[in-house]
Amino acid sequence: MIRKMIPMKAKKWAIKKIRKAVIGGYSLPSILQYKPYQFTSDMFLIPRSVERDYETCSLDFAIPPKELWLGYGKTKEKWLATGEEHVSRMLELTNSSAFSFEKGDRILDFGCGAGRMIRYLKNFAESCEIWGTDISAEHIYWCKQYLSPPFHFLTSTKIPHLPFEDRYFDFVYCGSVFTHIDDLAEAWLLELRRILSLKGRLYITIHDNHTMKLLDGPWENNELARQMKSYDLYNKSKDTLGMFVVSRKTGPNVFYDIEYFCRTLSSMFDVLSITPEAYGYQTAVLLKIKSNARD
Repeated sequence: MIRKMIPMKAKKWAIKKIRKAVIGGYSLPSILQYKPYQFTSDMFLIPRSVERDYETCSLDFAIPPKELWLGYGKTKEKWLATGEEHVSRMLELTNSSAFSFEKGDRILDFGCGAGRMIRYLKNFAESCEIWGTDISAEHIYWCKQYLSPPFHFLTSTKIPHLPFEDRYFDFVYCGSVFTHIDDLAEAWLLELRRILSLKGRLYITIHDNHTMKLLDGPWENNELARQMKSYDLYNKSKDTLGMFVVSRKTGPNVFYDIEYFCRTLSSMFDVLSITPEAYGYQTAVLLKIKSNARD
């Protein structure tokens, strides 16, 4: 009834403003908590089946168009290589923590993009249930069309909630996700803790002290390095910051002092390892639910 009372002109004005804000890259926490598919259109269609016309990788999975690469490389070879490298390092660190994947385990790629990493878990898909989630519906629809089966996908939101049962997953990984979560970091850590099994592992990559040193040295020509050098507060506070957040309107970049980050985790998780440069210039933190946790 209330909707009918709003003049059509006012509705169109509001929709136009929202679309302009989203297209311009601004987040609207109270209105949009994810990135809708083809948001500028009043309608869209997902075909029942798709032509397999994309070039495929060595695993016989389609390679997504460049606009879905999220900046991981300028060539398809580089995009694929970073995914394989990051998964290989992740599995190496996880296996060294007295954890092994077993038949029936469940795995979650939290922030899967267009499947850059999840595709390299193909060997596990025969015996494990593997999910990918992302706040970008465009990436998820592409994955559902070209990577499912064997993987499963859903569009999630920025709100700290995932539609899975307690203790559902045995392994959860977040490649360069907590590098972009600011105020809700603890809430998201608790949500991932909720869905992680007691035997499970949580793998997170972050920007930390070592990252800052790399951005001042061998990675100084990186786009992020150039961006960070333009912030006086960042440059003045490198040795004293606990957490530093920039670019909140267009998508935050988050930096941590590693001790500060571990203190943040201390009531929720045991830290099993901290590995600099496990994910490019990012540091990997491997976690498990605290040993005194109750099921």
